[in-house]
Amino acid sequence: MDIGYYVVGFIDLLGQQDRLRSLRSLPDKSDKDQMKQFTNDLKGTYGVVSGMRNIFELYFNSFSKKKYDLSMFTLEQRKIYKQLTNNPIQIKSFSDSIVVSVALRTDKAKLPTGGVWGIFSAAASTALLSLAAGHPIRGGIDVGLGMEIERGEIYGPCLSRAYSLESKIAGYPRIVVGKECLKYLEVTAEQKQNDIISKIGAASAAECMKLLTIDDDGCAIIDYLGDFFLNAVGKGLEKDIIEKAFNNVIQFSEKFRKENNTKIAFKYTLLRSYMEHRLNSIGRDSDRHTTTSHT
Repeated sequence: MDIGYYVVGFIDLLGQQDRLRSLRSLPDKSDKDQMKQFTNDLKGTYGVVSGMRNIFELYFNSFSKKKYDLSMFTLEQRKIYKQLTNNPIQIKSFSDSIVVSVALRTDKAKLPTGGVWGIFSAAASTALLSLAAGHPIRGGIDVGLGMEIERGEIYGPCLSRAYSLESKIAGYPRIVVGKECLKYLEVTAEQKQNDIISKIGAASAAECMKLLTIDDDGCAIIDYLGDFFLNAVGKGLEKDIIEKAFNNVIQFSEKFRKENNTKIAFKYTLLRSYMEHRLNSIGRDSDRHTTTSHT
C-alpha cells in the first residue's frame, strides 16, 4: 500500500438527521398521499446529499483545470506545462457526509496545488449554492499522511484532521482549513522557482490562499463571499444566489430563536455576521434584509 501526503476535505450536510427520522416505514403504495410524502422525504434526504456530491464534483472538475498566463514562458516550457495534470479526485460518501481527497504526489508531471485549488473552489461554490438552496454545510480541509485502503477510500491522519476540524472546530456552517494545509501552501508559494513546474505551483498556491480569510476566532476559512472568489471563480453564479443564501440564513436564525434553541441560533448569528460583513464590503444593502426579517 502506498502512503503519502493528501489534502482531504470532510463535508457534512447539516439538518439531515431530522429528515431521516421521518422515514420510519415503507408507504402503502395504494395510498397516493403516503407515496407523495415518502417521495418528498427521500428527495429531502438522499436527493440533497446526492445533489451536493454531484455539485462538488462538477465544480472541482471545472476549477481544477485552471489556465495560467503562459506568455512569459518559452515554447519548450509551454509544452511541459501542457503535460501537467492533477491527481484524480476521490469522493467517498456515507450518510449525510462526503470525504474528498487528492494526493499531493508530484511524480509523473503532476501539479498537486491544482488539486488544492479545485477543492477550495468547489468547496466555496458548494457552500454558497447549498446555502441558497436551504441546505447549509460545514466542513474541514487539511493536509496529512494517508493511504487509499480501498478505491476512493482514504485513511490516515489526513482524514482524522479534516474530520476533527469539521466536528470540533468549525462550530457553525463554515469550512475551516487546517494549519498543515496552510503550511503546505505557504511553503509551496515561497519555493525557489527554477522551472515552469515550480513557477506554476507557486502561483497556484498563492491563489489558493486568496480564497481564504481569517475568521474572528483565528481560524482560516473558505471565503466564498470574498472579492477574490467572486471575481476569479464566482462570475458564473446567478446574481440572486447570494441574496437567497443570506435570506435563508436569516430564516434559520429566526426559526431557532423562536424555538429557544440558543445553541443553534447562535451558530447562525455567527454565519450571519460573516455574511453581513462581506455583503457590506461588496456594496450590498444587508440592512434592508435585516429590517425585513423582523417585520
